[in-house]
Amino acid sequence: MRALTFIGFVLFFMVTPYVIGTSADTFSGGGLFESPSPAHPLGTDYLGRDMLLEILRAGSVTMFICAAATVLSLVCGLTCAALSSALPSIPGTILARGMDALNSIPSLIIAFVLIAAFGSTTTSLIVIITVVEFTRAYRSLKAPVIQIFAEPFVELSRIRGEGFVYLVTRDVWPNLRPYAAVELVNRFVACLMFLSAISLLGIGVQPPTTDWGTLIKLNATGLLLNSAAPLIPGLFILVASLLALFAASNASRQLDFSKS
Repeated sequence: MRALTFIGFVLFFMVTPYVIGTSADTFSGGGLFESPSPAHPLGTDYLGRDMLLEILRAGSVTMFICAAATVLSLVCGLTCAALSSALPSIPGTILARGMDALNSIPSLIIAFVLIAAFGSTTTSLIVIITVVEFTRAYRSLKAPVIQIFAEPFVELSRIRGEGFVYLVTRDVWPNLRPYAAVELVNRFVACLMFLSAISLLGIGVQPPTTDWGTLIKLNATGLLLNSAAPLIPGLFILVASLLALFAASNASRQLDFSKS
């Protein structure tokens, strides 16, 4: 139930802006930083736009980038974990040490360098967040992948001469799905926090396109006017994170991780 609530939350923000047809230049005619009212349930922002519509529009960008980066991070991390376990000793060790070295570089430094090189488009941000997060997914999935590769049925498949793709898709993946499901949710939270952080620093999503982190930055002056506009996107980030963590917690209990 919690997982369905989280999935519904993500899909709602991904689809709703396309249904209501909001755009960046949609002005409501309200004043700057107005308080919540029947006309504007969440007030107005620094340009007098309806804050609810801005939250919905920014939520679509936020959810799309985070969902895409999460899936790519999980796929890349799982592939590298399987390769480091399946390759012979020397190339497997080189790959593992390379992943450890990449993981040791501060994520903000990686983001600054890659954004300076490739810009802050939606596609580049997805790739940059993937580069930062897939090493974390690799680190989380490496131990269970090694454990599965040590199982007798994997050794039997190797003796039969099965290839890497067969081992991963037929032997490893069916036994790794519980771990991958929890890691998928945890990685979504990490991607959400990282995207919000770089947008708040001004190097993430650039106006007129906005995500929730960008909305916090653009409406920061509202704090001087006692406006709640800068806080509202933060509340949605908090709600999304809590829903994801509740879903991961529920999945862990259902998959009986405590006994593993």
